[in-house]
Amino acid sequence: MDKQNPSEKRNRRVQRQKQIDAYVKYSGLAFQMAALILLGYWLGGKLDKLLGLSFPAFTILLILVFLSLSFYSLIKSLPKD
Repeated sequence: MDKQNPSEKRNRRVQRQKQIDAYVKYSGLAFQMAALILLGYWLGGKLDKLLGLSFPAFTILLILVFLSLSFYSLIKSLPKD
């Protein structure tokens, strides 16, 4: 039988945990991006309705602003490899 020594098991466990941590981090970023874009859509719609605009100018503007913020957040969180 092939027995692994304890340090190999620990190294594999640490590597697996690092993979899970990265997955959770980037999944969270995806949800954060979606939430920011939806927030921009909602706020823009409220402003357009409040001001009585027929063209959704603030909706488009705020979606782009929040999209830019979410990409900035994504870029800042990437490792500097």
